[in-house]
This record gives sequence, C-alpha cells and structure tokens, in this order.
Amino acid sequence: MPPTRTTKQSQDSTARQATPLVSSGFDRVSKKRPCRICKQSTWCGFSRDQRTSICMRVSQGARGISQNGGNIHIHTEIPTTIPLLTASPTPSPPSIPIAPLEIRHAVFTELIRLSPAAKYRTELVTGPSGLYARGLTHQHAVTFGALPKTHDGRATLARALNSFVSRSFPDYAKLYGAGVIGIPGFWQEPSGQVHVWKLHNYRMPILVIPYKNAHGLIQACQIRLHQDDIAEGEKKYRWLASPSERYGTSSGTPIHFTFSPTFSAGATIVLTEGALKGETFVHHRPKARVIATSGVSCSHDQLIQAARAYNALIAFDADHRINPSVCRQLARLIARRFKDSIEHKLTYTTRILFWEGPKGIDEAAQQNVRMQTKTISEWYETLTNEPREEVGRFWSEISFHP
Repeated sequence: MPPTRTTKQSQDSTARQATPLVSSGFDRVSKKRPCRICKQSTWCGFSRDQRTSICMRVSQGARGISQNGGNIHIHTEIPTTIPLLTASPTPSPPSIPIAPLEIRHAVFTELIRLSPAAKYRTELVTGPSGLYARGLTHQHAVTFGALPKTHDGRATLARALNSFVSRSFPDYAKLYGAGVIGIPGFWQEPSGQVHVWKLHNYRMPILVIPYKNAHGLIQACQIRLHQDDIAEGEKKYRWLASPSERYGTSSGTPIHFTFSPTFSAGATIVLTEGALKGETFVHHRPKARVIATSGVSCSHDQLIQAARAYNALIAFDADHRINPSVCRQLARLIARRFKDSIEHKLTYTTRILFWEGPKGIDEAAQQNVRMQTKTISEWYETLTNEPREEVGRFWSEISFHP
C-alpha cells in the first residue's frame, strides 16, 4: 500500500525553483504576476496572502533581509483577511521523506546505465548544443543520463528502476509498496503505476546531470530541457524532483563536487554555478578542483562549509559585474564566507576569477581564454552604476567592510 504518513520535508517545493524562497506560503514572480517592488518577472517572490514581497533588487524601504539575501517588503495597505492565492483548491499531497543516500545513488546510477546521454547521440551528444559542442568526450556521454522525450518511454524507465529497487533493496521497497517512492523525480499514481518526471511529451530527450557529494555518491540530479521544450520565462535547468506529485519528493538543493576530500587542505578550489559547467571546466583544466551550486542564490551555507578548508576562487558567470541581482548574491556569499572564516579563525583567501568574452567559465576554458584573479576590493572597484550601488547598499546593511 502507498504510504499515508506525513513527514517534515525541510526543502519543500523550493528545491525545484530557481528563486530563493524558503516557505510553501510563497510563490515566485512571473510575467503575469511581477514583483510589486521592482516590477520584474524573475528572481523575486511574494507571499500568497500578498502582504509580503521578497525583492532581490530593491533594498530601499525593506524591513529586513531574508536568509537567502532578498529584501523583505511588507505591504501594510493590504488587509490580513485577503484570501490566500492558491493554484488549486486540491489539498497538497502528503510529504514523502527522501530516500537514503545509498539508495538514491544506486537508482540514479542505474538510470544512467540504462539510459545514458550516449543513447541519444544526435540530440544530446553530437548536436549543436550537445556534449561534444562543449568539448566533452564519449566518457561524459555515458556518465550523464537521459530521460526519453515521451511519457511512455519515461514510464517504462520508471518501471525498470522500480524493479531494480525491489531486487536490490527489498526491505525499502516493502516499506512503501513501490521502490522508487522517495527518489526525487519519481512518483506514483493511485493505480500503483510509477512515473519519472512529468506526463508531458517533449520534442527532445532530456539530459540528466548527476550532483555528487564529496565521496562521489549521487545525491540528486538536475535536468536540462531542450530550448524547443521551454516556454517563455521558464528555466532550462531544473531539479529532477517531484514534490508536487502524488507520493513524490523534493531533491533539496545539494552542491556538486568534482574532487574527493583527499584533496589537501589549504589548496585552491573554484566555486561556480552548475554541475555540468563544473565538469566541463575540469575537463579542460584537469588540475582544477570545483564545487558547484545549482544557482547563484542557492546553497551558500553548504558552499561555505565545503570550502572552509580551502582558498576559494569564485567564478560565477561573467555577468557578476553587470547584473545587480547576481552582484548582490556574490556580495552575500563573500560576506558570509568572511564571517565564517572569522568564527573558525581561518586565514584562507577569497578571490574572484575574471575573464573577458565568454559568459561561462566552461566556455572560457574551452576557448583557452586567459583568466586572472582579483581581490574582493579590486572586484568591487570594477563595478559601476546599479551593480556597485547594490553591492555597497547590501554590505552597508549588514555592516560588512571587505
């Protein structure tokens, strides 16, 4: 029988969002419902009772700063009796605890074995936006996975993986009545049929990108949809997660390691955005050691803890000098790492990695673009206009002086 108990799920539905919201009482902004503070349709969020805006761009008039760096604006003119905005009157499905790491790793490894990116060579490997276009090799084509473009194809894959769990972890499968329950991205119909991802049919197969911990175990996976399968305003990269589906679960927002803990303390590591980008950079710069987060606003605490024993080079996309929101998140990460270093009496350095031309560090490495580092003060001096104002305002609010 499917599970009936409810379990606290710390990451909740935000694991599948790029916006830095931490409460199920909040939604992200969109073109239909932009931010009431900055009027933009990305990054920001709002409470469903409409009384609170979390603006990632405007700090003037804010009541404080959220744990993810957003500015908290309270709309006192809106009465507290306004009905909650909900997408549907249907009650939320019960929360499902995420499966143990050992089982998640085994299932995602088997998914990649059964359905590697190499299986869809033209679409995911040799095509214009395929792995080879990044300078990657066949080795990567068999270490990244793929979801079939059709619902039926993904359902067949889900059934095979459900049988795999039943054989490999029978006690866990018996606990829930279906082995893949608790694996992010998987869910179950009332009929008992299991699925992975959505019921939609897509134009192209979906790339699956594993996120590994420091010991090489797959904690969760991101997916990359093809441009033709993305509606306006939607994200190309998403977590393979199913918190809103029946007996589905969230993936959390783990970080990705390209190296093991045996890497010596005091050495230099690179912090960047995206596991695929990190793996591509390491392929072109084999001596590099990278830790990747899923987004510039995500998992800062995890990044800081993981990088605590190392000198850090922060290498977000090149728009860290021109995009105020990215600048703010970079400023937030810098300030929190400095505070953490003081608390732990550490003297490791934090610098910003610079390059000219390509947007991402992976493209810069592939094109063999010259890279240089700057201190935090030197980086701040390169900022102008709104980015400089945003960083200066944020640091002033938290009394940080680099």
